[in-house]
Amino acid sequence: MAGRLFGTDGIRGKSGKFPILPELAFKAGIAFAAHHPGKRILIAMDTRESGPALAGAVYAGLSVGGANPVHGGILPTPVLACSVSNMDFSGGVMITASHNPYTDNGLKFFAGDGRKISPKLENDLEKEILNENIVQNINKVSPPPNHNSLSGETLLNHYLEHLHPLFPPRTADMWIPMDCANGAGAELLHFVNRSLGAPIELLNAWPNGQNINLNCGAAQPDKMKANSAALDGDGDRILFKDSRERLITGDHIIMFLADSLNLKSIVGTVMTNQAVAQFAADKNIPFYRSDVGDRFVRELMDKHGAPLGGETSGHIILDKLNVTGDGFAVYLQVMALLAKENITLADIFDRYPMMPQTLLNLPVSERIPFENIPGFPELLRKTEEKLGKTGRIFPRYSGTENLLRILIESYSEEQNEEIASEISDFFNNRRIQ
Repeated sequence: MAGRLFGTDGIRGKSGKFPILPELAFKAGIAFAAHHPGKRILIAMDTRESGPALAGAVYAGLSVGGANPVHGGILPTPVLACSVSNMDFSGGVMITASHNPYTDNGLKFFAGDGRKISPKLENDLEKEILNENIVQNINKVSPPPNHNSLSGETLLNHYLEHLHPLFPPRTADMWIPMDCANGAGAELLHFVNRSLGAPIELLNAWPNGQNINLNCGAAQPDKMKANSAALDGDGDRILFKDSRERLITGDHIIMFLADSLNLKSIVGTVMTNQAVAQFAADKNIPFYRSDVGDRFVRELMDKHGAPLGGETSGHIILDKLNVTGDGFAVYLQVMALLAKENITLADIFDRYPMMPQTLLNLPVSERIPFENIPGFPELLRKTEEKLGKTGRIFPRYSGTENLLRILIESYSEEQNEEIASEISDFFNNRRIQ
């Protein structure tokens, strides 16, 4: 995978600092255009105040680079992916930093089938973007930007039409409130309520450019209200809370969907709760673990022909809905199944108990290989012995933030917390953060 620009999910960083600069976004547009000469490329963005400048720069780069860009305005990532895969587009660029604060932004690139672009294309794009001569190498007779745009309502209508055969109108009592994270999902949910007369109560649905993911949404599950759902900033994640304020994670949702829809195989990640693996074993269905990142989930789904995959954080890919994580579509599917089975969110939580997990997020300034951190390999070995065969510890560096994430999992929450405290003390004493 490319190292300087591309991380787990596209290019991401602090807005106004390398690489999240309009100049680089312009070059990214040129580079992406070179792989789609004359083809239509859809651009969309979430609600960050830095979005319009970056989207405009990508648009200009695509145009002068020889592609035919179309600006869709503010849209959730899954709406862009659905539009690219089902309309006349050869690719897409989403301006978003997903669950990160408004001070961050990024670029996600999509292939013509609505999936994330391949690692090979990421590597090619990185080399081209960082080529000092990329601007000078543009064909000098390329036309200027042509200001193509599609009404956001046109794209949202198309997206909802795609979902309508799966989810016919239902009675008002099936809906629960939706926290839109003051992100792109607010655009979609306001449109749903206006156009379909849906009685969905909206929370945090008034973005101002700086309040995306701020104390709300799936990125802040502790702030969620009882008996509600929550999207993240670009709308590709979904989490729920039941009436007792118990969090229903992506792992709960995966098991519920696999069970209720009688699916024959599922994909999780290395961070997925061991309860999902046990569920799959009990159901005698294959369960596969990918690296963290919905793109890797998608790749493993394609490899094994699995119709469902997802992450604990709420990225849920259900092929009958969309080719990528789709918070609103999964919300509709869950609501429909709850109505069909005459159960509540609390029943989902009770039906699929989780093995207790503790996740440490330790800030780091550099990503030192674990074997090169003095004393850390020994600490891991001792911890594994303490956890035994039923527990596990899994350290990894975040692909989107400067964090060392350490997952601790066992049947004892107290043991998890004790181990987490030991690990925190270990790093604090060595001051490597």
